[in-house]
Amino acid sequence: MAKDADTRLDTRQAATVVGRQSRFEGSLTGAGAVRIEGALKGNVTLEAACDVADGASVEADLHGTVVRVAGAVTGNVSASQLVELLATAVVKGNVSGPALHVVEGARLEGRVEMRAPDGAAAGAPRRR
Repeated sequence: MAKDADTRLDTRQAATVVGRQSRFEGSLTGAGAVRIEGALKGNVTLEAACDVADGASVEADLHGTVVRVAGAVTGNVSASQLVELLATAVVKGNVSGPALHVVEGARLEGRVEMRAPDGAAAGAPRRR
């Protein structure tokens, strides 16, 4: 991925969108991408990307292949490929995954655990 690439999940590509005026409570699972623009309380476990938009409010543990946060999350955030905290992100919880990108301005109150990508050997050397 190019360093200057736009990393936002395109709403047109998201299988599910929780709109700005919507509130969702419960467990959300699936293989399609999700974009959260409103309020969500519960748990999200995806086999796809999850995007928390600027202005969104999430009280949940989030897991996806790539999780991008621009809004507020209270809960743990994990990804099988990448966690990205954008400049407006506020996360109160632990973050884990094989890669983490934090943009200046993002706030994190919690621990960070970096681990090998899913399917990779834990002690394998990284490619440069």
